[in-house]
Amino acid sequence: MKNLTLEVSLKPFYGLNAKDTQDACEQALKQWSSLSKITEQISILLWVADGSEILDYKGHLDTPMEWARFLGNGNAHLHPKIPGDPEGKSLHARSYLYRDDATQLITYRRLAEIGDCWRKAIISTGKSARVGLTFDPGGEFAPSSFKYERHREVCLADTLGKASFVCCYGVLNRDTYPYAGFPDGVPQDTNMGTFLGRQFAHIAKDLNFDYLWLSNGFGFGMETWMTSGPLFDGEHFTPEQAPETRDRILQFWKDFRKECPHLELETRGTNLSTGTDLASDATPLRELYEGDFNFAPPPNSPWAALNGDFGLELAGYLSRVVEQPKGKPMPFRFYIHDPWWLNSPWLDRYEQQPHDIYMPLSISRLNQAGGIEVPETLNLLSIDDSYGHMPDSVPNGTTPHLLRAWSERPDAAGPLVWLYPFDQLHDAMFLEPRQPERLFHNDWFVREAINNGLPINTVVSTRAFGNSDNKTKTALAGKILISPSPFDNTTEQQLIDWVESGESAIIYGPLTQAPELRRKLELESASPLSGAMHVNANYNLIDHTDIKAGSSEYTHCPIMSSGGLSESPTGKNAAQVVAEQEGNTRALVAHYVSQADGHIWWLRAPLPLRMEKDQHLPLPDIPGTSFNFGALNRQVLGKLGWNVAFERQSLSQLAPAMTVHRQSNGWFFSGYTPDTTVGLKLKTPFGAPLFLGTETWIEENTSTYRTPRGWRYECRVFVEQPESSLLSYKEELPGQFGVTRRMWVHGLKEATLRFFPPTDSGEVTIWLNAEWPYVFGNTASYKETQTPHGRMIETTTPIQGTVLFSW
Repeated sequence: MKNLTLEVSLKPFYGLNAKDTQDACEQALKQWSSLSKITEQISILLWVADGSEILDYKGHLDTPMEWARFLGNGNAHLHPKIPGDPEGKSLHARSYLYRDDATQLITYRRLAEIGDCWRKAIISTGKSARVGLTFDPGGEFAPSSFKYERHREVCLADTLGKASFVCCYGVLNRDTYPYAGFPDGVPQDTNMGTFLGRQFAHIAKDLNFDYLWLSNGFGFGMETWMTSGPLFDGEHFTPEQAPETRDRILQFWKDFRKECPHLELETRGTNLSTGTDLASDATPLRELYEGDFNFAPPPNSPWAALNGDFGLELAGYLSRVVEQPKGKPMPFRFYIHDPWWLNSPWLDRYEQQPHDIYMPLSISRLNQAGGIEVPETLNLLSIDDSYGHMPDSVPNGTTPHLLRAWSERPDAAGPLVWLYPFDQLHDAMFLEPRQPERLFHNDWFVREAINNGLPINTVVSTRAFGNSDNKTKTALAGKILISPSPFDNTTEQQLIDWVESGESAIIYGPLTQAPELRRKLELESASPLSGAMHVNANYNLIDHTDIKAGSSEYTHCPIMSSGGLSESPTGKNAAQVVAEQEGNTRALVAHYVSQADGHIWWLRAPLPLRMEKDQHLPLPDIPGTSFNFGALNRQVLGKLGWNVAFERQSLSQLAPAMTVHRQSNGWFFSGYTPDTTVGLKLKTPFGAPLFLGTETWIEENTSTYRTPRGWRYECRVFVEQPESSLLSYKEELPGQFGVTRRMWVHGLKEATLRFFPPTDSGEVTIWLNAEWPYVFGNTASYKETQTPHGRMIETTTPIQGTVLFSW
């Protein structure tokens, strides 16, 4: 770990003298000492207020300042009346002091003292130290006279009501307030970048701070919480404004860095994804990464903590880390306490289950050299709760999972890899013809797919995939590419070459810019259709259920689905699934097989989503009222050997989200099961996967599991057998000198086993029906092969009963 950041408010330090403050800092570091041992550096990120302490700083240390001493909304005027709360008692309608005696403001001198105590405490552990401040564009955390009285003109975003969030490209009107960087007041038409950069440079120098954290999307556009924005009102895109809006965002960064050229910057990023941000806000992530602005890239968003939307969290995370600012490590952020809104996600939202640790820490990207890159820095928001308490139960509960997930980060690509057109998305927004609908669809398809069980957790950019030395393609051998339909002829040819070489891909979206792929799939361009559609699918749904399949109807929305349906089948076998409207037929699924047995499964992939007024995110159709495209995605995946199916009693039951990543030649399955009555059925090209430490019923070479809410299982054994049976797969103690590890499999019936030993293992012995002390007896014969997925041991004779893997 390159850096561990402990985020903390000032609440734990209220009323403490210097010695007690120092003791509190040292005690907090002891709570997280197991994580501190594996990091090179410890940082403290102070949530003082909402950044107004920076905006208001006059340059005098004994000046009083407001701070986040409240529960709930620090600027309640931002919210209208809340339905169901006529007396305004909720935290969103007003604020409460977090303790009765927290009536006093603090001074900048006291803030500096708290920062110095943290620095001394970290240095005493032998680690290098950093202390930073936060700037938040909103008004959730503390009253702000700067934002909502003196300079409401820079609050361009309506995120929490009208004019509630500061926009990075806002322009200040003149005032006469004496700021540290502007002692005679702000000149008319001063840019926010200039003002914030100069003010932070002063406060950092005077109070000894090392870096600034830009919170809640600040610096990345205007409406950074919402799907809509200045270029998208929920119904219409206005992409002609994209170049001008892009330039205004970039100007903020140029202005900030002119005033504050050397201090470190870290960023929270938006709640959404690269494609969505481009389409709605013209966020030029490519130009920001390549612009020498020297900032750490955004981590994962907190969506899973807020509403369980792992599709949005993981798709957004993958889309942002697919390329990185030069020399900057990939970050990961975990939400354990909220210092303002009376929730502690680890204790309440997560129910003390580790899904939001294991799933995002299974993320990886392939770089242009074919190497795997994973998160290297960890932020913990926050180590104190809304009352300023730092309960031992939270570090005690989360640390084992964080340590395990960190040690098991991926070292190779997963079985499914998202081919992300990072450059092409930017070009499609800033060059003619502009295609915002395609950008939106590019990312929201993967969001929907993940939320419906498709295990996507590795990403590679088209820039890396097209690297001429082929190192990336070598690392991708045997993997299934999940790719949007090409934006250009170069990517189209690369995908065709990939499939003609014997590899496989699932391609989604319209083929308007991929004429050769369209020809191979036996499709032709036709007039686009929208509106009410009937889906004709000649297959049995992959999900195992006694309920009806649901509706065969849906309404095609062009704004959500990258235009109308315009691919028409030309051959009798061209389209596996079609949409029909008044005698017109359009393809939804098509298939191509190359001479080298490479496969393309193409999905038109409509998104039955809709935007509604005042909703931050698109809303899906009610389950059962429209065709289940999520199951269709997994149906196609099953054709390529990876079956992911669910057992449920109602279509309203939410599907598990899942990742599958590789580490030390093992397969690690992680997931979030929002409804624990839903069963999971899995089959792979190697057979039924066995989860270590579980029992499973094997039927038709498919394993069945009931999982808790959050889960991770190691898998190294896959089974194929002609009969059904109950299998158990569990750890055994080494129990013999020279043996590192052992694993049992019980209940086999004429089975073939495929075993993926750890990369550092020596010779493997497979004992048959072994008896204690497991040092002699019959052994199974096997052959060893080097597959595209790593070293694999496969038994060569049918096995009945029990085996003990030993190495």
